[in-house]
Amino acid sequence: MRPAAQSPTAPSLLPERSNARFAELEELIRILETRAVTPVFQPILAFATGEVLAYEGLIRGPADSPLHAPTLLFEAATRAGFLTELNMLCARKVVRQFARLGLRRQLFLNITPQTVLEVKDDVQRISRFIRDCGIDLAQVTIELTENQYITDRSIFGDALMLFRGAGFRVALDDLGEGFSSLRLWSELRPDFVKIDMHFVQGVSGDRVKYQFLQSLQQIARGCGSALVAEGVETEADFCVLRDLGIDNAQGFLIGHAAPQPSLAAAPVAQRLLKSSAQLFTAELLPAQT
Repeated sequence: MRPAAQSPTAPSLLPERSNARFAELEELIRILETRAVTPVFQPILAFATGEVLAYEGLIRGPADSPLHAPTLLFEAATRAGFLTELNMLCARKVVRQFARLGLRRQLFLNITPQTVLEVKDDVQRISRFIRDCGIDLAQVTIELTENQYITDRSIFGDALMLFRGAGFRVALDDLGEGFSSLRLWSELRPDFVKIDMHFVQGVSGDRVKYQFLQSLQQIARGCGSALVAEGVETEADFCVLRDLGIDNAQGFLIGHAAPQPSLAAAPVAQRLLKSSAQLFTAELLPAQT
């Protein structure tokens, strides 16, 4: 039998892919060596007080870099095996800038489960660095990012306990997406649980999402966690979350991520907090019997 003919373009695919990966790796190493990442901060609103409860520290790559977008930057670091190095660089940059800005609120610090495991023996050194920056450890919430599955929950729980013992709080990111399952919620008992935006956006017109959030609210009250609704972008969704009693909200309607964020929620959010308007469809409510 004669071997199948190869595509004339096939031999060139591997070199092109290798060249692209090499260029990506070079750019990643350049960013790591020059520490060329920029922190930005997005406010989280507390419905009960109408004030900014916390800021989530986010990262941008160099503006002129193909790795400017955080998703691309962290994907490249994962492929290259430098995820923990990038994670710790970003954390240090965020903490330092948060301190320089004098933001007297909670800081949500994005950390991957892998990083928690790899730096668990350095908790005291990390704690000292944060205190030396002038930040109380009780201000810092470790937000466990959702892009990694935790294979051994017991070992991870022990590692996380070292951070909690030092005074850090814990948040689970994107409940309903990635590793942040209800089981993990029950095992880790986080201080905050962030609801994936899929269940938040459009809730004002979706009975299933509305009932989902109702259930999460009941669970949160039972286990002592505070909810943060992510991706709040419309007035109608904001009002539903407010009237449901969801603790906190984050999204463009509250405020955009910025190098120097506002000390208060956006005017539209402040106006809605004072309003009694219910901007959602009656179909969301339970049928009256």
